[in-house]
Amino acid sequence: MNETSESRRSYRLLRGDRLALEIRGEPGILVSTSVPPPIPGTAPVTHPFATASFHLAEAEGELGALLREASDLDAFLEAAGRAGYRIESID
Repeated sequence: MNETSESRRSYRLLRGDRLALEIRGEPGILVSTSVPPPIPGTAPVTHPFATASFHLAEAEGELGALLREASDLDAFLEAAGRAGYRIESID
């Protein structure tokens, strides 16, 4: 796999049968379900290796912490798997 396709890998993380997070392996913004959108004129929350949308408010804190602690997408996915999230690749 080349670097471009590798960095654009996409996944769904589920807690039980509920979608908790959709994530793509490229720098971008993090979209929250538990806080309002940024105030006009302010920058959104960004991340150095992930573009993601949270879908399950009660899992957002845990997943956000795992993202902050991870060195790259693979490390995040491994930590999320250990935390009990089911990870599905999106083709």
